[in-house]
Amino acid sequence: MVEALVPFASALIVGLWGVLSLLAARAGQPAALGRVALGRVVPAGGLALALAAALAGLTAPELIGELQARGAIVVDRLAALFDALIVTVLLAAVLADPRPGAEPRAAWGRGMLLLAGAGAMLAVRAGDWASLIVGLELATLAGGLCLAAGREGETAEAAEAAGRESARTWLMGQGVGAAILWLGIGLVIAATGTTRLYELGGRVGAVFLRWGAHTAQAAVDVLQAKEAMPAGLIAHARDAAVEGMAPAALFIPGALLVLAGLLVRAGVVPLLVGRTRVAGRAGLCGWVATELVLRTAAVAALIRVFVAALHAPRVVYAPYGWGTAAAVLGGLSVVVCGVRAARASDLRRLLAWAGAAQVGLTLLAVAAAANFVAHAGLRAGGLEVADHYAWGHAAAEAAVVAAVAGHAVFVLAACAAMAAAGSVHAGRGLVDLAGAVRRSPVLAISLAICALALAGAPPTGGLPARWWLFTAVLENSNVLVRAMAAAAALGTALVAWACLRPLLAALTPAAGEPAQPRPRRGGLVVAAVLASMLVGAGLFAQGAWSMFEEAAAGVAFQPGSKSRREWLSRAER
Repeated sequence: MVEALVPFASALIVGLWGVLSLLAARAGQPAALGRVALGRVVPAGGLALALAAALAGLTAPELIGELQARGAIVVDRLAALFDALIVTVLLAAVLADPRPGAEPRAAWGRGMLLLAGAGAMLAVRAGDWASLIVGLELATLAGGLCLAAGREGETAEAAEAAGRESARTWLMGQGVGAAILWLGIGLVIAATGTTRLYELGGRVGAVFLRWGAHTAQAAVDVLQAKEAMPAGLIAHARDAAVEGMAPAALFIPGALLVLAGLLVRAGVVPLLVGRTRVAGRAGLCGWVATELVLRTAAVAALIRVFVAALHAPRVVYAPYGWGTAAAVLGGLSVVVCGVRAARASDLRRLLAWAGAAQVGLTLLAVAAAANFVAHAGLRAGGLEVADHYAWGHAAAEAAVVAAVAGHAVFVLAACAAMAAAGSVHAGRGLVDLAGAVRRSPVLAISLAICALALAGAPPTGGLPARWWLFTAVLENSNVLVRAMAAAAALGTALVAWACLRPLLAALTPAAGEPAQPRPRRGGLVVAAVLASMLVGAGLFAQGAWSMFEEAAAGVAFQPGSKSRREWLSRAER
């Protein structure tokens, strides 16, 4: 069981080092010591250790998925993969932060960034509603406090005022999302009687079975009868009808509210709640905490809840299922965000709109994956039932792979673009990138790779990720999902054009501009390393697919269950 404990250690390390960073910032040490303790050494050292733990868990051969802490925590390869992604982004943000290492405000922001990462890492391995709520709210609150640290390149007074305004806007909007999410979770718990996510599948079947039970239907027939009935019989029939229909009447709106609450965290149209305005005023650490870290936690939560748990046919399909709402929101979000990204003049807002469009694509893949699991074994067609069952789960895992891979490529590319821009940024938007090819060839090449990855173009990992996603979505037989995928293709083209604009700006000479200083080394090195990872993912796409496929294997089965072990052993054969 040692291998099963390794990936969970990464979240503990990140949380501990976040607390140490905050204590170091609070201590106000002398300048000679502060440049080391308050700078990047404390958080970067902890994050390097956490990354090693996450990679060790990802490569552990016996990590097939287990439930720990009485079912509250899931330890599997999918959690380890999200851990590695989150820690990589945290480490990149700490190293690329352009503010002086000894500045207390910067050290405070880095500490809050690490706490946001720890909350996100708890959310990605949530096995029940309590751990999911605690992880998401910790990441949300820490992200808001990270925004309060302000933006680089401003005076202390201006940064403090702008930071407080950004944090206030962020926390108000996310507070609405928290209220929606908590209300939905409360309704789902009241309907199913369980707080564990992996018990929802069986409990949901019982909810709808009671709704369609013979006694409930007989009570409805009595209430609808035209002839006069005794008062006692009417009262008994009313009680029986309410008792039979109440769980479903609670569960259906509850599941939709849970979906809406998670989408507020992930950020899709029209549930952005001021997210792009906050992104435009955020510093690098605040932007990463709110746009990348929390969004990753929300994407993982969508997979844990709606693919792994709520995949019963009646829960997914219309008229009661969440799949219709998810598909419509996903397709429309890609289109609307593509239009807004094409009009953005600031890199932070451009990437925020591109991130919302990517979440829309991810939502389509999640809906397709749940549809595959719901179909598995139900309608065999020309296949045997067992073969159709295997096909449904394999196709669902492919859709999850596409969702996770597309999100990972966006997160790495967006972080690299922010690091590259942060090395030369002066607060003027895309204008600061003009003539970057003259300042540093490495900067220009890194920006070019990031733009190509965000646009889904070769030779980066954006092309295979985009191909896998549309293949998985279009393979689904749901007409609505396919129609929304067609709309999303148009929105994706707009996002691609918007993301190529930084590349064009970097290749455009800065006419009439004085000589610009060379880019800062930290952001330049981070951008170059992440860009090389994106190119490697494109050149070795089959290896990347195998890694994501191993992480998504058995995603629709309860961790540690006999069915999951049988499925994984069958996949190995």
